[in-house]
Amino acid sequence: MRLSTWLPATAIAAASTVMIPVLAARPLDATLAAGVFPPWWSESEIIDAAARAGAVLATGTLPFVVIIRAEGGDAARRLSDQGALFSLDPAGAAMCARIQR
Repeated sequence: MRLSTWLPATAIAAASTVMIPVLAARPLDATLAAGVFPPWWSESEIIDAAARAGAVLATGTLPFVVIIRAEGGDAARRLSDQGALFSLDPAGAAMCARIQR
């Protein structure tokens, strides 16, 4: 069996394995969200972008995960507008962030 035969199916399965939990973990509270920013951004770029989206509540053990509170709501959209790749419910991001309240 050739590599080119099974590689596309393996890539789709791997992407699905990662994306299904991510999409299922969408923020439940519109005012709170954990934004996952591009890992190649600097820490200052990430914090600046997150701060433009809302009040920064926590930074991650993974430096590209930031939890914010957006008092007006729509925290996930605000993070996306500032460059976050996707947003998670902060409870689901507990492995990635140290909550500092």
